[in-house]
Amino acid sequence: MRVEAINQFVGCIERLLNGEQIDLYGESVSSSFEYIAAEILTEQLIEGIWYDGVSNMVANVENSNRVVFSGYMYVCLNQEKFWQEPFKAVVKDERVSHNGVRVYVKIGELEGEKELLSMEWHYRNT
Repeated sequence: MRVEAINQFVGCIERLLNGEQIDLYGESVSSSFEYIAAEILTEQLIEGIWYDGVSNMVANVENSNRVVFSGYMYVCLNQEKFWQEPFKAVVKDERVSHNGVRVYVKIGELEGEKELLSMEWHYRNT
């Protein structure tokens, strides 16, 4: 994921935390989660699996630094098989305490968490 895309995603989180309503699809939040989830879950993914966006995505601001997203992630296998899995993500902006932006992702039975701003981007399964 490029620095510009990460900055745009973090900007959307900031806007949500400030009470602004945003278009989660128009602002590319859904497509950002394709890359973020693949990176966080890469060690757990079966060869050939990739993600293609979140449908029915909803964002709920739970407190001053935490946004919870839910919906259904499109999962693809080798361009042949497509299905949806339940999706949940929790984004915590902990930059005030110098802990960065933590992202927890759960898609189906797979789950993991990483710090977004220091994440190494490999995205091997595309």
